[in-house]
Amino acid sequence: MFKTIIGLGCAAAMFVASSSAQAGYVLEIDTDGADDAVLTFNPNFGFAGTTTTASQSIFSTGAGLTGGDSIFGGDGDFGTSDTYTYTYTPAVDGDNNGTNLIAGEILNQFGTTGSNLLAGGSGLYNIYAIWPHTNNVSSPPAVYTLSDGIGTLFSVPINQNTAMPPRDVDGDLMLDPGSGGEWVFLGSATLDANTTYTLTQDSTGTGFVSMRAAGVLFDAVPEPASLGLMGLGVLAMLSRKGR
Repeated sequence: MFKTIIGLGCAAAMFVASSSAQAGYVLEIDTDGADDAVLTFNPNFGFAGTTTTASQSIFSTGAGLTGGDSIFGGDGDFGTSDTYTYTYTPAVDGDNNGTNLIAGEILNQFGTTGSNLLAGGSGLYNIYAIWPHTNNVSSPPAVYTLSDGIGTLFSVPINQNTAMPPRDVDGDLMLDPGSGGEWVFLGSATLDANTTYTLTQDSTGTGFVSMRAAGVLFDAVPEPASLGLMGLGVLAMLSRKGR
């Protein structure tokens, strides 16, 4: 029985992997793929509130990124926040994994991997953010809010200096302070393919390095109920083959 369950799990995993080739929509802020101090803004990225621009910084490491510049801070009015916005319409923006490889890739040091479910349709999505490794964000936390234009789906504060455990970024034995250079999970939401969603990133203050950003990831994942149905379907197929 134990072997049967293992076989069922493997078969279900193979079914999920084979049902779609690649997955995930990576929204990189700078789309020119070069760390060249020139920002070529993604059309799905923008500024809001009193913020109209931000400063350029180094590229961020991370699965699915192509090496473009990151940004920090902004010109928001004193006493307000710097604000970045990212939009995603699943049916329109779809899945850009042909250039941004996420499926099966390790996203962070917790071992999270990108799913193999094709993005672009309705369903459950995990949403992540990424910025270059840093320990000098001056106005933590940054607040990420996902909206469907009617209401808020989630809102979460993230301290970009400490969001992930320190890591050895230089190959030596010392752990470098700070955080970044990997995908940080923000939250999950069920998205409708034909709805435009806006992820807003707000700083707590307007210091010089009020916050940082390199991009966000919308990664479609199977819902738990769907996984159960897939398992039952595979079991049914195996049962028929055994007759």
